[in-house]
Amino acid sequence: GLGQILGSTSAASAQIALLRKAANEGGVAIGDISNAFVKFNASAKASGIPLKQANDLFSSLTRAAGTLGLSSEKTNQALEALSQIAGKGVVSMEELRQQLGDALPGATALAAKGLGVTQAELFKLVTAGKITAAEFFPAMTSALKEMGGEVNTTGAAWARLGNVVTVGFQA
Repeated sequence: GLGQILGSTSAASAQIALLRKAANEGGVAIGDISNAFVKFNASAKASGIPLKQANDLFSSLTRAAGTLGLSSEKTNQALEALSQIAGKGVVSMEELRQQLGDALPGATALAAKGLGVTQAELFKLVTAGKITAAEFFPAMTSALKEMGGEVNTTGAAWARLGNVVTVGFQA
């Protein structure tokens, strides 16, 4: 799927390497997020979001998910919300509050912080359709990166072990 989206097998291979690295750093199972990763790539490319910007957001989100101990389901839900934002080209309240906010604790506060506005100002801007995906992605990435933290939970260790087995069987 990535080869079709990106137009080359070398670009797809680079994205798969990024997926593996981000999953291992975040302590998330590759198999659990790979489909959401492909959809996210497709939406970002279709909306003109630069690949590096999309990759930075994906990596930051995956690490934050691991830091917060989010389930694979919640991580996928957050990626789906970001895919929809990219696909629409603009942030809507549905994706921000209901999807991203439900999946990622503090998402609206993170988005507001990244954009340099209060949450009340963020809601007004989103309601008016004034925040584009191109503005939102780097702001959210910046806020997620500030979360930092090591991902050294038992669940993360099991996911990393599973990733070694999965990658071994895919080779």
